[in-house]
Amino acid sequence: MQATFCAVLVNSWIQQGLRYAAVAPGSRSTPLTLALATDARVTVDVFHDERSAAFAALGFGIATGQAAVVVCTSGTAAAHFYAAIIEADLSGVPLLVCTADRPPELRDVGAPQTIDQIKMFGTTVRWFHDPGVPTAANASSWQSLAERSLAKTGGLNPGPVHLNLPFREPLVGRALSTPPLTPESRFRFAEQILSNKEINNVADLLGRAGKPNGRGIVIAGQGCGDPAAVNALAEYLHWPIFADSRSGCQGQSQSIIHFDSLLRIDAVSSSMVPQVVLRLGESPSSKVLNQWVAASGAIEVHISNRPSVYDPQHHIALHITADPTDVLQRLLDEVVMDVSGAWPEAQSETWSELWLRNDHVARKILATEIDDNHLVDGITVARAVISGLSSGSRLVLSSSMPIRDVEWFGGDCSQVVVHANRGANGIDGVVATAVGVARGSGAPTTVLIGDVAVIHDASTLASLATADVDVRIVVVDNNGGGIFHHLAQASTVDAAVFEKIYGTPHQADLVKVAQGFGLSAETVSTKSALHAALAAPGPRLIRIATQRDADVLAHRQAHSRIAVAISQVISKNS
Repeated sequence: MQATFCAVLVNSWIQQGLRYAAVAPGSRSTPLTLALATDARVTVDVFHDERSAAFAALGFGIATGQAAVVVCTSGTAAAHFYAAIIEADLSGVPLLVCTADRPPELRDVGAPQTIDQIKMFGTTVRWFHDPGVPTAANASSWQSLAERSLAKTGGLNPGPVHLNLPFREPLVGRALSTPPLTPESRFRFAEQILSNKEINNVADLLGRAGKPNGRGIVIAGQGCGDPAAVNALAEYLHWPIFADSRSGCQGQSQSIIHFDSLLRIDAVSSSMVPQVVLRLGESPSSKVLNQWVAASGAIEVHISNRPSVYDPQHHIALHITADPTDVLQRLLDEVVMDVSGAWPEAQSETWSELWLRNDHVARKILATEIDDNHLVDGITVARAVISGLSSGSRLVLSSSMPIRDVEWFGGDCSQVVVHANRGANGIDGVVATAVGVARGSGAPTTVLIGDVAVIHDASTLASLATADVDVRIVVVDNNGGGIFHHLAQASTVDAAVFEKIYGTPHQADLVKVAQGFGLSAETVSTKSALHAALAAPGPRLIRIATQRDADVLAHRQAHSRIAVAISQVISKNS
């Protein structure tokens, strides 16, 4: 009966679009694991660590927008899913979590490998259900359960769903003939479409609030919508687009890439103050940007396709949950072009031209004064990685310094698709996430990651060596936690204490670690060597040795060079 139940689940999920499952080994999950592994329509990867499995399933959802299934046995195995579930919740990534469990009679009696798994992930999941042990009496509900569980991962607020599935021994069985499935899922979610009145309200805040000179900016992050639509509205308004590396907008004509460096220049941040800010999707990683916007007093409008709020400063005047592309196109088509008087006359190009001129100067400084032929810090590595990736490939950025190095100094990333786990900003499961991204996209996938994050996810290397996925891991190895050298602790904590608590040197030879798991691995120190290594298919690990103190100095020098150049331009034009 249990085998039949799982066959119904899997068959129904496949009918709804399931294509990938990440499985951690275990006995109690046997009925579901076998149903997945014996169905050729599903790609199944096995991970030794439950955390790796969960992040791989997360990566698949990131790449495709469709849920993958992650499966584990009972007991503490389920607890290792939690970090990925949190990320899926905060980032709005569809994920179907299936934890096997002991049957009711083995709970609370000291049975081995048994913990309380009922609603163990709390409010981080969109839906929880424990259907009980499968029996003939509840067979009529199986398809509905399957359809509802997968449907709940999507809709207007995508995210994780948790099914807790108790199984009795014997765990191995043969599925009986399953009842025919209904042609289509019975669960549907309507899209949220704004009324014309709501569109006009957005137009009022964006346009009329900008009088008399309409000084506004667009901040485009992950989930901002179609880059062409973002640029079309920005061009009409003559507003710059502060585009982060995940937005896909960095190749657009109105895009400002090096906004973090520009906003560190007092002559820019104090005089170029916006009156209106349109936020699209998620926020960039730049604290400087967020603090500057908060201090500006500008009217802020946020448009996202998810109901999550990105407003740590509590300044946003209007939150819109709808498809950003649809809203942007309707603002142009229905309001700007067709509704007389609904939008103020566009101001001169002076405002956006100033931003674009400054960004051009910053781009030139980084291109001509930063020697990225020799890889000695995070900046040179980031620029060399971006220039070495083929068009259409995927790049997964670890939190901590890699995402900042790419966002601030990497240059135009629009030729690749950039991903990062920025819901909770953790460094766990980054390599596993890349495995899922590679599975979902079918494209070569590169990971830019720090050494500590690799150690966090070392167990994934064991599974990666035998997987047929093209993942190239570029490790910036500074023997510890480099980001802390950029923070206040570096100048306020005793040096020896700082090194122990924050520097956290590990002395691990990451090349040997990777080779020990059967991966191809090497250390490179020049851009040409890195590009050659990136040109070879994965899985492989590419290590680059840097120094933490030197990295801090490189960041300061890069910001300083841009500031000097901008100051000279401002002085010349004043």
